Amino acid sequence: MTKLVDDYIQNHLHVLLRGANEPWLFPGLTQNHKNLATLSSQISKLIQKATGLRITVHQFRHAAAALILKAKPGNYEYVKRILGHRNIQTTINFYVGLETTQATQEFGEMISRSLLEDQANDAASPTA
Repeated sequence: MTKLVDDYIQNHLHVLLRGANEPWLFPGLTQNHKNLATLSSQISKLIQKATGLRITVHQFRHAAAALILKAKPGNYEYVKRILGHRNIQTTINFYVGLETTQATQEFGEMISRSLLEDQANDAASPTA
């Protein structure tokens, strides 16, 4: 994420500032920053253009959390920091259910492996 922000600042921000010396990361057309609705709309349009999916910025945040937890189950602290939650309990309360499907899938795979190992052991052992 830091590389993306650094790239944006070094290669794109100066174009958007059009020579002005403004403190905004996302400058607007006037001497002010983009408002939340404008920025949100622009991000949603870029996501749709890149992926074909029509999602809001809020939904994008949820998708990011789901992807993080799929890759790093139980790492709510990481999700908390990425989403900017102040309280870890907010993150846990909202996203704990996302891991149920993955946990069920992993448990099923664990049982399948165990059954296959038992079958292999039964086939390899001499019958009495």
